[in-house]
Amino acid sequence: METEIPVRDIMTRPVITVGADLDILSAAKKMGSANVGSLIITAEGKTTGILTERDLVKKVLAEGKDPRAIKVIEIMSSPVVSIEPDASLREAAALMLRSGVKRLPVISNGRLVGIITDTDLASGSSVGMSDILSDLLEMHRESVHFEPSQAMPRGICEVCGQLSDTLESVNGELLCWSCRDGNR
Repeated sequence: METEIPVRDIMTRPVITVGADLDILSAAKKMGSANVGSLIITAEGKTTGILTERDLVKKVLAEGKDPRAIKVIEIMSSPVVSIEPDASLREAAALMLRSGVKRLPVISNGRLVGIITDTDLASGSSVGMSDILSDLLEMHRESVHFEPSQAMPRGICEVCGQLSDTLESVNGELLCWSCRDGNR
């Protein structure tokens, strides 16, 4: 039987937070200096929104807006999808999939205590989560002009250990495309 790992064991803390009245340029600089992909927006000690790199690209850069003239509150995502620290990683992954988000603030008794990302889930995953991880990978895959064949097995490459949707048997080993092509 699989041991469920709680979110609190792999969440990142402390969480980088900013106020909703901060301009986008300052928010982007804060993300860069803290080397994070998101900021949690707070007001009066409560989590009110999240600002992600994707928000910056889609809602500011792609539209040619001036990041000095826009406030965080204008483009942040709200309400925030969050999770409790005692929830399992499986529950976190399922919530991310259902909600279409890559980051979950961790809230305990109304207080922000951490954040967990899809990358955290992959690094902290336990046996039996391969289906959820595969779904998370699929959620992140960019649109391409062709559909991958469903006949290709999904799993872990026996050479590099990476999760792959395109495993093929070569000399009795299941290999990803990169190892089949000799790129690793």
